[in-house]
Amino acid sequence: MRDSAVAERVDWILRRARLTDDAPLVDIAIDQGYIIAIDAALPAQAHAVWDLEGRVVLPGLVDAHTHLDKSHLPAPNQSGTLREAITVWQQLKKTRPRVTLQQSVRRAIQSALANGVTAMRSHIDIVEASDLQTLETILEVREEMRACLDLQLVALGPAAVQGVMFAPMTNALALGVDHIGGAPALTDEPQAQIDAAFVLAERTGKALDLHIDETEDPQMLTLAHLAQQTIAYGMQGLVTAGHCCSLAFVDEVTAGCVMDLVAEARLNITTLPSCNLVLMGRNHRPTPRGITLVKELLARGVNVCVASDNVQDPFNPFGSYDLLHMANLNAHVAHMTGAPEIRTSLAMVTNHPAQALGLTAYGMHVGAVADLVVLDTTRVLAAVTEIPPRLATFKRGQLVVRTTIERQWPARSC
Repeated sequence: MRDSAVAERVDWILRRARLTDDAPLVDIAIDQGYIIAIDAALPAQAHAVWDLEGRVVLPGLVDAHTHLDKSHLPAPNQSGTLREAITVWQQLKKTRPRVTLQQSVRRAIQSALANGVTAMRSHIDIVEASDLQTLETILEVREEMRACLDLQLVALGPAAVQGVMFAPMTNALALGVDHIGGAPALTDEPQAQIDAAFVLAERTGKALDLHIDETEDPQMLTLAHLAQQTIAYGMQGLVTAGHCCSLAFVDEVTAGCVMDLVAEARLNITTLPSCNLVLMGRNHRPTPRGITLVKELLARGVNVCVASDNVQDPFNPFGSYDLLHMANLNAHVAHMTGAPEIRTSLAMVTNHPAQALGLTAYGMHVGAVADLVVLDTTRVLAAVTEIPPRLATFKRGQLVVRTTIERQWPARSC
């Protein structure tokens, strides 16, 4: 912590904030976008002061896997399966006006901000040339809202077709997409797609974030190949695998060997509990939970994140970019119910995805970027167990959104 004597007037003082459940309340001084002091009863003066009265302050939440191009596009998916969702989506996206897309993306980002999200990574479909128009629209909205949200984009499509680099993918990267994506398990040659993605990464210097093994089929286990190629290309720590559902359907010995490889490759793993609970296991009895082996991966030191995935679209009718809800859901379905496990579930929407996204100067410490969220609770653990309202979101020290809650009890007996 910095010396509590902050000489000059600063931008903000958040007084009596709760950072941990087992430590005294502190004041947080923010200036020029950074946390410059954390201490009890700071004597500093500020342009704006907020007495939090013991309410919890967290670093801004980080949503590591979303689909902004699909969000808020309600459409019938009668079977609830991934296959029907893809079919419905492919039909809908061709008729959606550009202005509707803009409105949906803005709505999604504003929902995320109100829920305390300050950084996000979104996959954008790049499976045909016309998808580049969607990408251009989302790039425009990203620029428009740059001051409010750090938004990384992933091109979700094939890296190569019949051995030749896929032109829309390379064009998307040239337009300003940050990462190479794809869904190898949905292609005829999954391992070849992974290989092509690494070749493209080597050529462009872009990192990888792939949808991996989003299936209940234990024979579809490309995660091991992804880990091997990550090591072969020297990209440890730079590759993210989302879903990894089939890992939960293989035998214990095989799963252990694959997870050891994942740890060696330092893969980032993103589990998507809401969408995978919706899509997975519909033809199994008893119905499986459908998520990857979260606790087993964490036990090996793997960086596991929790994210929103699809929100109110053909793939998932639920969601609102509420990462505390996702942390709560993860704790339920992954059986993370002890206090240390609940704290880990909170880390899976804060520190873990911040690492996966390569965010620098992130966290609750002096010198960190002042990306913060204020919760309407006085216990940190309640962030996951109760899913409290978010009262404010700060981005680089600027108040982005503030929510006021008023509760009245007219009946005296209550």
